[in-house]
Amino acid sequence: MAKLLQAVTQYGPRVELKPTAKLEKVAEWVSMRTGLNKSEVMMVLQEMSEVVLYFNKDGVPVKLPGVGTFTPGVDGEGTYNIGFRADMDLKNGINTPNAYQGEVKNSERIGWTHQQYKELWDSEHPEDPLEIPD
Repeated sequence: MAKLLQAVTQYGPRVELKPTAKLEKVAEWVSMRTGLNKSEVMMVLQEMSEVVLYFNKDGVPVKLPGVGTFTPGVDGEGTYNIGFRADMDLKNGINTPNAYQGEVKNSERIGWTHQQYKELWDSEHPEDPLEIPD
């Protein structure tokens, strides 16, 4: 039996990503808004990863107001990682009504119930019915 995650992955809504805004484009945008020199902005942005790494290596979370918090962690295998928790202003900003301007694939399925996913999955995969949790 198929799992709900398979159906949501195949049929659920998802953001259609555009090409990534890389350092030079971001620095240009910040420079335009602030009047700072583009090359100086690039240098500061590049140093941010070093700042996070420096403090996180010592067990110190890094909080950047308006951006979020970078926190060191470790998994059961002993692999270290850096977790990121976005600032509430970022989360709220993208969730403000009509703020998001990009494309969303399958947007008509926002808010679907498990049963609706099951009906669609089962109609297209009768040999592998969807198992939904109780």
